[in-house]
Amino acid sequence: MPTFTLISLGEDLLLIRGRQQILDLATALQQLSSRTGQLGAMHCLEYFLDTTALLTKPPYLVLQLRHPKTADPLQPDNIVAAAVFFEYCVGGLRTGIFCTDDAVGFRSVIALREERARFAERAAAALLKKGAHVVLTTFEEFEGEQPANKPLPGILQGYRHRLVGRTLTLAPTYEETLSHLGRLTRRNLRYYRRRLASHIGLDFIPDARAELTFSEFIRLNAASINPVHCDRELWLRWRSSCRTAGGFLQGLRSAEGKWLALLGGWRHETMTVLHWQLNVEGYERDSIGIVMRSFFLEYEIALGARKLLMYGGTPHSIRFSFDEDSIADLLVCRPTLRSRILCLLAHSLPPHSRLASRNHLLQTLAVLPIPGYSRRLARLAPALQQSFVRGHRLRVRSRSELSSLTANRVP
Repeated sequence: MPTFTLISLGEDLLLIRGRQQILDLATALQQLSSRTGQLGAMHCLEYFLDTTALLTKPPYLVLQLRHPKTADPLQPDNIVAAAVFFEYCVGGLRTGIFCTDDAVGFRSVIALREERARFAERAAAALLKKGAHVVLTTFEEFEGEQPANKPLPGILQGYRHRLVGRTLTLAPTYEETLSHLGRLTRRNLRYYRRRLASHIGLDFIPDARAELTFSEFIRLNAASINPVHCDRELWLRWRSSCRTAGGFLQGLRSAEGKWLALLGGWRHETMTVLHWQLNVEGYERDSIGIVMRSFFLEYEIALGARKLLMYGGTPHSIRFSFDEDSIADLLVCRPTLRSRILCLLAHSLPPHSRLASRNHLLQTLAVLPIPGYSRRLARLAPALQQSFVRGHRLRVRSRSELSSLTANRVP
């Protein structure tokens, strides 16, 4: 039996720190996400805990318990809400800056819809009482369910509501699903699949885990249109698709056996999450990514999927048919020198810089008005931004460096 180090946050809240202790609760967290209707949110927990460098962003789990004083408080049925946070560290030192590290609010706060906003606020406030300086919590909200937004003594608070396209509702059949998409999207999904099949023949592999080795996966990545250059990221994608409960790996081959495309993700009941897609070079005119997407959609619908989430979004026109989900960013901080310096840094960064474009915490701080933010520091931001731009231009010298500034998305 796993041993847990539990830290009381008062009343019915507990704190657990560390990757392995959180992973030991993975099954309980998956059951919780099923009870709260947040399907798929906890089914690839190992991937997201390993993606962040544990030395620079150790994970924390805040739990709300139904009966906090029982002999075994971590029984699955006793957990009623959970939130995963990461703390930023610099040079191995803790900063007291926490973030749920999930810009689309899919895998951060797990609770019943009518209690989610209130729990998010309680979890953030509890971390502040334990010494945190800044806490950003991003979660899916529902109309009329946002936090009370009442100023807490000695705490600055900011709140933002936004709409995010994350999920596609699937009909019981493939053709019915297509009928709800845009005309151009319907046409492309049908046309390119039919055209390519008539030219070279196609073999869709719904379960490619036994058909590929990791070495072959690396070679296919190197021959893809947008290869991933981080070996660790490649390994995490492979492991989460092939070795994690609910994970899947699908592929498309020519009649001669050449791999043309791969995609991976995970399933939970009626939810399918598309995490990544790989398209081999040389078939751009055949829109191989769209062809792969067509087979994938048809197969998942036949399995009983009713929701599809494309993690990280997609530039494909199918995004215009996504449901609009209501997402909230709740920021609480103590008015300390550390929190003010962080706000200044966020306002100083150029919006399209690599750090600003890939860091959800800095993005939010840059646009979220926080009562009590120093006007003097705000006046300093433009001058610091110009200094940052001058220094950044000296470092970015090649076209490859410039292209690396763009964030990865599902093709």
